[in-house]
Amino acid sequence: MDRALPKSQFTETSGVQWICPTCKKSVLRIKPDTFRKAETRSSQEAREHEAWDPEWIRYSYSCMLECSNDSCKEIVANTGRGSVGYDVTFDRDGQPEYEYADFFRPLFFDPPLSLFETPGECPADVAIELENSFALFFSSPGAALNFARSAIEALVTHLGAKRFQVQGGKRRPISLHARINLLPAQHAHVKELLLAIKWLGNAGSHPGGEVSVDDVLDAYELVEHVLVELFGNKSKAMKALAKKVNKRRGPKR
Repeated sequence: MDRALPKSQFTETSGVQWICPTCKKSVLRIKPDTFRKAETRSSQEAREHEAWDPEWIRYSYSCMLECSNDSCKEIVANTGRGSVGYDVTFDRDGQPEYEYADFFRPLFFDPPLSLFETPGECPADVAIELENSFALFFSSPGAALNFARSAIEALVTHLGAKRFQVQGGKRRPISLHARINLLPAQHAHVKELLLAIKWLGNAGSHPGGEVSVDDVLDAYELVEHVLVELFGNKSKAMKALAKKVNKRRGPKR
């Protein structure tokens, strides 16, 4: 997973490097004549201030993105915010030159981007919760973390952990923490990873909790690793190879 891309800004001329959520192979490009920006009301009002500076400018923008793959051509709607800052270029002598430029950050994509690729064998309910998380990543990191936690809850159910227990004659839900610890022995190697995702997800569930984009990316990296460990073909192939080597106790002869 590329951690830098989800946090990056872009300009109208520099383009974007988002990967198409449909073919998951090619880059999305801004569709010609669809990019629109407008200065917000508060930004316009700020121009009356005696200390006004171009860096006070704030925009809202919208555009249509198109997959660069000719066999896909998916269309993705995109909206977000913009501001003015310094853009750096270099002259022939390698000296920096500074000029004002408009920079933009996305808030929403429809359909949402896939911030990491899930293995083909990933359970459908887990994939759905992750897609919900991806949809909110840019606009609400806390909500995105909460959905990542929901994905882990669905995964733990898929792996065989009980959801309820009977206490005092009543059926009561088991906490996610306890369910992770109750996973069958063959999944012991992912328990610590799942608990880490749970702790991060808890922060997204609590009102007023301080959640950063990097917290969500930490959770995504952990989820991605767990899914590859459990459902990735490469992981399974490596485990099968290790089993063969262990069985013959060395190389082929």
